[in-house]
Amino acid sequence: MKKLKGSCLCRQVSFEVADEFIFLGYCHCSECRKWTGSAFATGGMVPASALTLTAGSEVVRHYRKSVQTELVFCGQCGSSLYSRKLLVDRCIVRLGTLDDTPTRAPNVHIYCASKAPWYEIMDALPQYDELPE
Repeated sequence: MKKLKGSCLCRQVSFEVADEFIFLGYCHCSECRKWTGSAFATGGMVPASALTLTAGSEVVRHYRKSVQTELVFCGQCGSSLYSRKLLVDRCIVRLGTLDDTPTRAPNVHIYCASKAPWYEIMDALPQYDELPE
């Protein structure tokens, strides 16, 4: 199994994640926009056991957004690293934090019903108003 390396902006936090993503996509929900400061978040979902912090655990911070989601970021530089989906024991890694290239590319847009009104999706990937089944 191929492992991908990732890190935060200041490089104090680093991690490894298995290149076996369940889902790779672009999320346009308002909460992801707030967390990333961008038009959308680009993420890949893996089982929580597929992600390992390799350095910097002492500067990692957690924000409990809801009963089901905890956001994980670097307390030093503020980089959004991943979110933990607590009820299903999965993580969504922010692909922009990867130092290596995943085998597959994101292939779907989700929560398009709440996308930023000033952003137009210009590719031909499938678009869903919410999370598809």
